[in-house]
Amino acid sequence: MNAPALPPEKLVIAGGGPAGLSAAIYAGRAGLSPLVLEGVAMGGRLAELERIDNYPGFPEGIAAPDLALAMRAQAERFGARFRPGESLASLAPAPEGGGLLAIATDAGASLLARTAVLATGTRPRRLGVPGEDLLSGRGVSYCATCDGAFFKDRPVAVAGGGPEGLAAALYLSRLCPRVDLLFPEPAPTAPERLVSAARANDRIAFHPATAVLEVLPTDGPRRSVRALRVAPAGDPAAASELPVDGIFVALGAGPASEWARGVLDLEPDGRVRIDARGAASLPGVFAAGDLVEPFLRQIATAVASGAVAATSAIRYLSAR
Repeated sequence: MNAPALPPEKLVIAGGGPAGLSAAIYAGRAGLSPLVLEGVAMGGRLAELERIDNYPGFPEGIAAPDLALAMRAQAERFGARFRPGESLASLAPAPEGGGLLAIATDAGASLLARTAVLATGTRPRRLGVPGEDLLSGRGVSYCATCDGAFFKDRPVAVAGGGPEGLAAALYLSRLCPRVDLLFPEPAPTAPERLVSAARANDRIAFHPATAVLEVLPTDGPRRSVRALRVAPAGDPAAASELPVDGIFVALGAGPASEWARGVLDLEPDGRVRIDARGAASLPGVFAAGDLVEPFLRQIATAVASGAVAATSAIRYLSAR
């Protein structure tokens, strides 16, 4: 005998970062008991940060995990329910019709929902070189604050001359005896305060106009990073090996919207296209946070757009 079908969720929120948590707080206070697909880390990309100094209300700053935990606890207090480690895999109009949404998760779960707020954020940009995929999690990392402790007292490299790369290099310099900072541009593109701090740090070695061509593995069944094959930008014939135990790829991030192609209208850069109220092109679907933000990807902007999207979802349900 088949189990009875579960009733549709009033609101499913995809993403447990600041935008998703803000949406959960607003929806919870409205009595919707939203279901949050939290993703792989509590707080989303907050899990990649160490400390927050520019979020209003904390004159001395706050540890990023503490801020994420406080936001989550506030959402739970208002009735939000969480599925840790579970992310959005697909979204489509439900075959049942009636304006319902069919949602699948990467854990194999299938849900029906009357509305959805999408706050899946961004994914780290990759180098796209041989060895990167093979050694991901075995010496190739995309989060210095998450994985830096595994490389304590070992030489590492950072790929990226923007603010993400400089911040990663400075963080790793507290743990590692040598941090090779590699970037293809002739000069870093990070704010001057970060560049000055990194240049003054004798553990950080700058490698401008340098391209990473390959991540080289150790021998044996449990492979890890042993070196990088690098070359002057534009001159791969002059390649050489740079011995390191790990590489942190810090090239920024792009919208995590692969699941939306063919379902929602997207901007040319992959962001979900929304109107002023956060509504996407599929009725009942709203989007927020870094998934839609074109200019300033900050906690403050994510929280604001999460509030807008949730309020729009609440009004959508009320109108129906």
